Amino acid sequence: MSGNGKDESSYERPVSPKRALVMPGGGGRGAYQVGVAKALMESGLQFDMAFGTSIGAINAAFLAQGDFRRLEEIWGKLCQWDIYKLPSAHQIGRMMLGHKLGMLDTKPLEELLRREADLRKIKAGPMKVRLFTTDLCSLETRLIKLEDLQTSSELVDVLMATSAVPIAFPPRHLNGKGLWVDGGLVRNTPLRAAIDQGAEEIFMVLLHPETVNICPSNMWQVIARLLDIVLDSSAQKELELARLYNRLIDEGSTVVPYGMRSVKIEVIQPRRPVDINLLEIDPERSKELIKLGYEDANLHLQSMYEGELRAAKAS
Repeated sequence: MSGNGKDESSYERPVSPKRALVMPGGGGRGAYQVGVAKALMESGLQFDMAFGTSIGAINAAFLAQGDFRRLEEIWGKLCQWDIYKLPSAHQIGRMMLGHKLGMLDTKPLEELLRREADLRKIKAGPMKVRLFTTDLCSLETRLIKLEDLQTSSELVDVLMATSAVPIAFPPRHLNGKGLWVDGGLVRNTPLRAAIDQGAEEIFMVLLHPETVNICPSNMWQVIARLLDIVLDSSAQKELELARLYNRLIDEGSTVVPYGMRSVKIEVIQPRRPVDINLLEIDPERSKELIKLGYEDANLHLQSMYEGELRAAKAS
């Protein structure tokens, strides 16, 4: 009780904004997201939701489990053969006959997810995870809420589906239907979905620097760079649209859809070129990326807080 006889619990307290973490795909560069998440959590930021595609979805699922140390440990030991292996002669034969829909064997990734992903912890945690995957049969892109899943096998299926890079990785059936693949082809950075789900403050972690000037030198790098182009285009379009809406809302425009509100968007991405493609995964490079993500996020937070302080003084 306070001195005036009122219960302190009756006083109104500031309500924190609904905060979302948005993590796109990017293969081996996903280690960068781990470093960013580490810095954000150490700063005291808590997230109500996480939206991801491909490796971003897998990282989000592990963060929702509350197993950050384990996630960092896995990345520090992970190599590409822990994710995929080259096809056997039999698999190559099936591929040539059109019976196999992916060039690489992703059984190692499936085994890792069955061993490490924990649906019980995800459903019990405070952060809700939404991921995207696209069906090659119907062309539908579906948002999946992990808390709605019922079994560990379902969890593995949707994580395998969202990370199934077309051509390289085989698509996945969901509930025995469809051919589901990486949702990043359509919505690599699900920024609009985060806004639609009520996010008021969004931290978006991109996996490529603003400028890239590294030429591919082999077929795999060419394929990876083509996917980069598609994924980057998706991310930039969503970001440009969100910024446009924010500007229109701030200007009081009447063309903004009813109910749209201004959303704070913080974008964190590598300060320097990342010389690693989607299919490259190396423990030492991953440790470097975690360190880079950690440093970049702390620099961004410092700049962000200094900007907020200046704005507060100006007002």
